[in-house]
Amino acid sequence: MAAARGHVQDPNDRRLRPIYDYLDNGNNKMAIQQADKLLKKHKDLHCAKVLKAIGLQRTGKQDEAFTLAQEVAALEPTEDNSLQALTILYREMHRPELVTKLYEAAVKKVPSSEEYHSHLFMAYARVGEYKKMQQAGMALYKIVPKNPYYFWSVMSLIMQSISAQDENLSKTMFLPLAERMVEKMVKEEKIEAEAEVELYYMILERLEKYQEALDVVRGKLGEKLTSELQSRENKCMEMYKKLGKWPECNALSRKLLLKNPDDWQFYMIYFDSIFQLIDAAWTPPAEGEHSLEGEVHHSTEQAMAFIEQRITQEANSARPLRGPFLARLELIRRLRHRGCSEEHKLGDPEELMFQYFKQFGDKPCCFTDLKVFIDLLPPTQYTKFINQLLGVIPLSAPAEEKLALPANIKALQQHLCVVQLTRLLGLYHTMDKAQKLGAIQDLMSRYRHGLDFGKSCLKTELQFSDYYCLLAVHLLLDIWLEAGEEPAAWHCLTLLEEGLAHSPSNAQFKLLLIRIYCMLGATYSTTPSGG
Repeated sequence: MAAARGHVQDPNDRRLRPIYDYLDNGNNKMAIQQADKLLKKHKDLHCAKVLKAIGLQRTGKQDEAFTLAQEVAALEPTEDNSLQALTILYREMHRPELVTKLYEAAVKKVPSSEEYHSHLFMAYARVGEYKKMQQAGMALYKIVPKNPYYFWSVMSLIMQSISAQDENLSKTMFLPLAERMVEKMVKEEKIEAEAEVELYYMILERLEKYQEALDVVRGKLGEKLTSELQSRENKCMEMYKKLGKWPECNALSRKLLLKNPDDWQFYMIYFDSIFQLIDAAWTPPAEGEHSLEGEVHHSTEQAMAFIEQRITQEANSARPLRGPFLARLELIRRLRHRGCSEEHKLGDPEELMFQYFKQFGDKPCCFTDLKVFIDLLPPTQYTKFINQLLGVIPLSAPAEEKLALPANIKALQQHLCVVQLTRLLGLYHTMDKAQKLGAIQDLMSRYRHGLDFGKSCLKTELQFSDYYCLLAVHLLLDIWLEAGEEPAAWHCLTLLEEGLAHSPSNAQFKLLLIRIYCMLGATYSTTPSGG
């Protein structure tokens, strides 16, 4: 309501202000009383009637509110305060289609109003009337020839193409028309904003005119693509891939990795392109540039050398980036998949993952990083690998404890990573019931110890040791689902409720609780966490 009040320019503003204040403060009954008082003295004060309707709507008297609103709407008001109040009311009634009728009438009465035309366009947008949006946009542009209004109409055509059930109609009518509209502005050199170039690119891409889209991005218009980091380069890369221009893909991704050696998407494109070039037996031209983007790598030797250079560069950094180290593992995986003998030149995957853990094991992302490459390990090495990781974690056993526990958050994160890898490698699945119950007790002891590190956490933050509790619950679920032992399910609930008490915002705890309650048939549980 405050927003609406800011638009009030009517002489009656002073009289209406108390009603606005009551509505803003949630005092709807007083707003209705104040409106009634005002309407006794000023029967033709339409805004007061709408404000009363808003109060009625908010007190549950929807039918009365709707009747009052329609009385005012039937008069086709053109005063801004009444229109704004009706818009708010219809929005609260979830009747956005009535707002379109409101502004259609206002535009007919005041055809030169930029504001009313803008509101009409937005009203159509809310109900998905894309054809009418297009017409409203062009009508607005004729009144006030501003670029945004013209491109509102262009965007409306794109939306018509997206929503069209007939794809042929989309590509033969809506998108070509949108393209012609933008080309007209390009020829007249009226393109001003980055968003306009983005729309042009979107149209060409949807029409599968990839070369034209590439020319736009690489040309003068592409210079406007500045709001997002590497927006221009990303679009070029996308078009190079669509056009199968692998030399350009390779050269551009290599240049971007030299600037930012931690951008994973460019490593993937670099590897994709290099193997595409190898498979096509591509060779650089005898003279001139390799490609539009410069030098091209086209052999596994060049790829290995490039990755090793990035790693050497990072090894000397105070804060090394993860990208190059993971890229080496990715290259090993691809070479192995292709049956290339050169993979051994990059090192032993087990040793490389061990070194990666030593460097980045205290980061929560370490598990998800290594998870992708765990298939490089032979199953016979799983236990050895886990023990190797455990051997480098600084754990200490207090005098009263048998368990070796982490002394700080970094050691806790490292140990959590190893525990998650243990689960991933299936080592818990090989345990018998007694061993699993021992592991559960171990995990919960670590969970409760880890709570000491999160004493200053807010309620909206997760505890550092939450994953211990989750893993313990999953082990209990295994016992329940495999052996049909229902007490394990009730034990799950107690652990999850305990975890939720310390981490009220943990979505995984809540989802597991809901799942287990449903499996037990307690679908109408009244516990706060179960809901």
